[in-house]
Amino acid sequence: MSSTANPNRSNNLPGFDPMMGQLEVLESGIAMFHGFANVAFAYGRGEMIVVDTSSRLMGAMAVRAIREVSDEPFAFLIYTHGHGDHAFGTEAFIADALTRGHARPKIWAHEDVAGRFKRYALTRGWQSHINRLQFGGAFATDGLFEEKSFSYPDLVYRDEQFLDLVGEPVELHHGMGETDDATWLWMPTRRLAMVGDLIVSSMPNTGNPNKVQRYTLEWAETLEAIAKLAPRYILPGHGPAYRGEELCVEVLRETARALRIIHDEVVRRLNAGEWPVDIVEAGISIPADLAAKPYLRPIYGCVPFVVRDVIRRYAGWWSGEPSQMFPATRKDHGSDIMALCGRQAILERARTLKDSGQLKRALAIAEIALNANSSDTEAITLNAEILEAMAASERSFIARNFFAGAARQLRDRTK
Repeated sequence: MSSTANPNRSNNLPGFDPMMGQLEVLESGIAMFHGFANVAFAYGRGEMIVVDTSSRLMGAMAVRAIREVSDEPFAFLIYTHGHGDHAFGTEAFIADALTRGHARPKIWAHEDVAGRFKRYALTRGWQSHINRLQFGGAFATDGLFEEKSFSYPDLVYRDEQFLDLVGEPVELHHGMGETDDATWLWMPTRRLAMVGDLIVSSMPNTGNPNKVQRYTLEWAETLEAIAKLAPRYILPGHGPAYRGEELCVEVLRETARALRIIHDEVVRRLNAGEWPVDIVEAGISIPADLAAKPYLRPIYGCVPFVVRDVIRRYAGWWSGEPSQMFPATRKDHGSDIMALCGRQAILERARTLKDSGQLKRALAIAEIALNANSSDTEAITLNAEILEAMAASERSFIARNFFAGAARQLRDRTK
């Protein structure tokens, strides 16, 4: 996930956490600040290690919460990855250290985080646009993706790194999942795993519609590797902490199992010669026992997104439909259909489908009229109504906000 979310809009956030904005002490020396993205930390030996720094808006809030339980210096700040909700609150931590007369904390991250920041700066306009849509307007984008906004790591590693927290071993491990620059942290003495967005209390967020490639298979492999350590605590990037070895191992293994089932079925169908469009239309599902798990609800990522992530990874951009290799423009295609069927018949069919609850089909028809004439007020309004209905019934936070954002843009045309 990447967001600079407004904490006052928490009911719109995925997997709404009733502890949003609060600090939770799991046991002496282990705690987590519940933000849009969580900030995990371990303390009690004279210095503190902090995993993620939250967003630009919530970094200072996280620092204030941490200071309720410990005034120890921040020895290390660890980025689990370079998304804005996890790595953009750093300045608040540095400012706190300097104000207290502590040494500036060292920032550790995987070596690819710096490349992510540079890509964000290169595509800053696009990043602002897609994140405003994805997070439903709960996103402060002014200057967010400018080069000067990033707190780059001081120290980086490639595969694994071993640190010392006042005599206590701390391990950093690279993994791939939602990002290619992910780090998960293991404290063997406490059997504590701080995993960032490898666990998000939802079906994992692979295949995000407007983000770069994600890594379904490697995500499963990383979760399986953590499960072998039998952690007592998992502090995730979003949602509640997990306590107890049995539950922790279950969450890791079952999430990995769900990802492997989807991945392996897509690969099987590709190897059988099925085109991507056929795989998407036929659909893939996970077993009912997995779908019923509270930590695999499709409230952020969802199975259709994961399917597309695997397809994109292995099969390129073409759907397999000949007409889509060098497609006619949407305007030309819409005009041709309108000439065959007539504008009024198209709009009436779309309304009939909408009224019967067949929203996907309704949108496909209504878009034809809109593509043929982008100034057609009736078509604009009908498309907006369909999109609003789709947003109202959609469980995935990402899809819901994209539908709602598209509807808002259409409504703005008629003002």
